[in-house]
Amino acid sequence: MKKIGIIGTRKRNIITDFLIIKDAFFEEYEEGDWIVSGHCPKGGDAFAEKIAFDYGIPILLFPPKKKTREFFFARNTLIAENSDIIIACLINPHESISEIYKRTSGGSEDTLRKFIGMGKGDIIIV
Repeated sequence: MKKIGIIGTRKRNIITDFLIIKDAFFEEYEEGDWIVSGHCPKGGDAFAEKIAFDYGIPILLFPPKKKTREFFFARNTLIAENSDIIIACLINPHESISEIYKRTSGGSEDTLRKFIGMGKGDIIIV
């Protein structure tokens, strides 16, 4: 059993983006796997919850305790810690991991930096 983190920008919130995430998820998914996400009502987090609901897949949610930058970034740490693999729906899916790692803003980028820093598994950028 592995935990597949699904994260992403709120700016990619259309059906095409959902289908891309869903396809990437089911390329990795095996029976018994879980989804991990941050419970945002738009983008990758919302897609994660829809996949979990539609297909009966267990989901571990980490909503921020308060809506402040500090709590959003603390939530990102929990997502990174609890994921074995991450699927990230980013603004520019063609950027390299090293470019994403350098960026200092953005919740998805923060989660990926933390995931990489923990020496975790694969990252799939869509």
